[in-house]
Amino acid sequence: MLAKAPAIGHMTAMATVFVLHHVRQDDVFGDDAKLIGVYTTDAGAKNAQSRLAMQPGFREYPAGFHIDEYPLDKDHWTEGFVTTTRINMPLEHEATENWAMVLVQDLHDGRYEVLGPMPKDEHWRFRPGSIVRCETVIENGEECLVASSMA
Repeated sequence: MLAKAPAIGHMTAMATVFVLHHVRQDDVFGDDAKLIGVYTTDAGAKNAQSRLAMQPGFREYPAGFHIDEYPLDKDHWTEGFVTTTRINMPLEHEATENWAMVLVQDLHDGRYEVLGPMPKDEHWRFRPGSIVRCETVIENGEECLVASSMA
């Protein structure tokens, strides 16, 4: 005798799901995060990872896979959010004018808070936590923001 499939809306309760993401190790800002899939078991997520591990891109960054278990019917984001962007930060102690691309929080009033951490081999003009104003400059034919002064 065939078992009858549960009717939609009467599915067996599932307590958690397993989410498989991939982020390149060199992607410090997580901009290239990929949601691979959502699985009912950890084994299902691991099987998906195995299927993709030798595909182009994934095979060059094998440590980028992450499996996270999430309980259902629970908020996993419980606070607000901020808007971040990248600006060019002048570097100190350089023979020529050099900039580092840094992450800042847009305070939505023409000011930006510099986020960290600052790499040990760089010396930014404005340290993490500083509130700065920026100027728009043309670099390689494109507009970009450059930290110019404390706010």
